[in-house]
Amino acid sequence: MSATLQLIMLLTLVGGTVGQANNTDHDDDDYKQVFASILAQHEGGLELHLRSYKDADLDIVQFVLKEARNSLQISVHRGEEAEKQEEFIAMRHHFYFFTNIEEMQRVRGNLINTDGFYILALESLLPEDDQVLKDFMAQIWLQHGHSRIYYIDLSRGRIFLYNPFQQSIVLVKEPKTYARIYQDLNGYPLRIYIFDSVYSAVLGDGENEKVLSVTGADAKLAKIVAKHLNFTPDYLWPDDEFFGGRLADGSFSGGVGRAHRGEVDIIFAGFFVKDYLTTQIQFSAAVYTDDLCLYVQKAQRIPQSILPLFAVHKDVWLCFLLVGLMGALVWILLRLLNLRLNIERIQNEGLRRDTYLMAAARRIFIDTWVVWVRVNIVRFPPFHSERIFVASLCLVSVIFGALLESSLATVYIRPLYYRDTNTMRELDERGLPIYIKHPAFKDDLFSGSDSEVYRRLDAKMMLVAEGEERLIEMVSKRGHFAGVTRSASLELSDIRYVMTKKVHKIPECPKSYHIAYVLPRPSPYLEEVNRIVLRLVAAGIVSLWTGETKERAKWSIQRFPEYLAELDVGRWKVLTLSDVQLAFYALSIGCLLAAVVCLAEIFLRRKCSKLRQNNNNTICHKFAFYN
Repeated sequence: MSATLQLIMLLTLVGGTVGQANNTDHDDDDYKQVFASILAQHEGGLELHLRSYKDADLDIVQFVLKEARNSLQISVHRGEEAEKQEEFIAMRHHFYFFTNIEEMQRVRGNLINTDGFYILALESLLPEDDQVLKDFMAQIWLQHGHSRIYYIDLSRGRIFLYNPFQQSIVLVKEPKTYARIYQDLNGYPLRIYIFDSVYSAVLGDGENEKVLSVTGADAKLAKIVAKHLNFTPDYLWPDDEFFGGRLADGSFSGGVGRAHRGEVDIIFAGFFVKDYLTTQIQFSAAVYTDDLCLYVQKAQRIPQSILPLFAVHKDVWLCFLLVGLMGALVWILLRLLNLRLNIERIQNEGLRRDTYLMAAARRIFIDTWVVWVRVNIVRFPPFHSERIFVASLCLVSVIFGALLESSLATVYIRPLYYRDTNTMRELDERGLPIYIKHPAFKDDLFSGSDSEVYRRLDAKMMLVAEGEERLIEMVSKRGHFAGVTRSASLELSDIRYVMTKKVHKIPECPKSYHIAYVLPRPSPYLEEVNRIVLRLVAAGIVSLWTGETKERAKWSIQRFPEYLAELDVGRWKVLTLSDVQLAFYALSIGCLLAAVVCLAEIFLRRKCSKLRQNNNNTICHKFAFYN
């Protein structure tokens, strides 16, 4: 029917509503008001499928034209079979008219499970047709998996719904009747899909592919929902591809594939709320949030031979050196000022004026570093101002020394590591390939960003299949590539790799997602599931369960003796010769240098003695050391 003809018909029908309004009795008004409330609570357009133009005279049609608040479309089939699904998929709700139950049965195959409701109006429904109508309702439930159909008995002014859980016909007396059907499923078995994920785990019989029990925060929430909705969970055996996604041939695998094909009723495992390239699935209300992060092999441990050099930050070392040099300079300036002002000395060093400045400067420089490293000096300064300065320098050296000693004690108990990769830019500069185990990770991990770094990282991503050795295990042993996983995975199932310093999570995570459960589209259970989930989230119960899971993951490290040995758990750290080997290296090198200097002095003194005998003291003065 053309748009012009539909508009003319619509105007004609609206004009006839005034004459028809006074012909209804009180009972008709009651069911029509209920019907009007039903139309009001369902958003979206409504399409009237008329058999012929005579159906425009029906009282219910005039009422719909008068009460309709949303978009309305009218089509006339002229007695032909109802249109196929491709022709009216765009409209959400559909209103059909039939003469009797036999005529209605012919459109059973076209009542597909869409986002909208179907309204089937019967002009004649005899009492003996009740069982036939009930069988028709049951066949729709079994064939299409939904009961989103209102049945109207025009002759007696009644509206019916089918309750598949009690296998009975329900008389509609209020708009919320349909929602109440799904508040109590009367022990009906629902196909529940749970697999080993971040907050869920499955225990079962692998040979018979039978789930024996489920644990975790997701499993607890599934049991709460099952208890409140009164259904029996029928746990399905998980596929090898847990989450799944769209394959190259257009099909879907894993949980996404099962929901896409309608093989499950609810998937109680956390999925990222994102596009999985299918319109046949929908998400529940968000349960929690999580980040999608990258991890690399932990940087190597700093050898104990050079560990003291890294005990404090390089800024502290630099400050230590600068203060030592500045202290020597200040002391020399004080000495010059005292000499220029002829300040009275505490003691006379017995040196001549011409050689005093150079010798004193060298002595001051040595004494400054002796004081700075907290070693007793042999000779005190001859001026009061210098002695006050040396005392203040000693106090400052105590602070630096305490800082260094405490840092040394800390690094020997808690070993240090070289700098890790902490940003995406650093990861890009390292040029490491990025391995992923789920195809969904590549969909939008780095895509949609204007960053050149993200684009280069996206080009380095490679999909790999995990064999006998897990991806994180390969990263911890071999390195040379990065992996992608959820942040919660590194805090739960893979926490032992983090605690034992085998892998390092890059703090800069590219994406943050809301986590929700998956249902086929559309699902009659979505509204009730969301109601329970949102109450648990608002009450903090879900946060409590996830927090307990993280704490138990930390405790679980006690079950791995090999990791306890690496962490030195339960043992005091006893310092051995290997822990202080740098000090012994420094002492050994210092002794060797002292021995060399001592031998050189002995040799030069003998040589000088011979020269003195020959009255040649000039050469001796050039090589002798100042005492």
